[in-house]
Amino acid sequence: MLSAAAINIAEHQFQVAIQAAIDIGQQILADLNTPPPTDYADIFAQLGETGVLPADFAHQLISMVRFRNVLVHLYLEVDLRRVYQYLQYNLGDLEMFVRHIVQFIHSRSTAEGGIC
Repeated sequence: MLSAAAINIAEHQFQVAIQAAIDIGQQILADLNTPPPTDYADIFAQLGETGVLPADFAHQLISMVRFRNVLVHLYLEVDLRRVYQYLQYNLGDLEMFVRHIVQFIHSRSTAEGGIC
């Protein structure tokens, strides 16, 4: 059984990783001059709509962002089984997000002759 400290660390690091993806997405949308997102979930919806991310993958990330909101705002109601499930089976989504972002930046910098 994990200690309470280990669980808290895992939750916090997961929250930070999701927040980093949110921040990156927000910056890309600003660079693309899209309308401001209405909330964090809308960041990923717009990334899907603009082709930065595949639309189905963007939808997966919206679920993760909503779970991040539970971690941040409803921490007394966090289902540890869901935390475990995300950490065991969905961390690859964050790695996939990074790959898509790197691919987008590379394709854009190649097309424009520089970094976006």
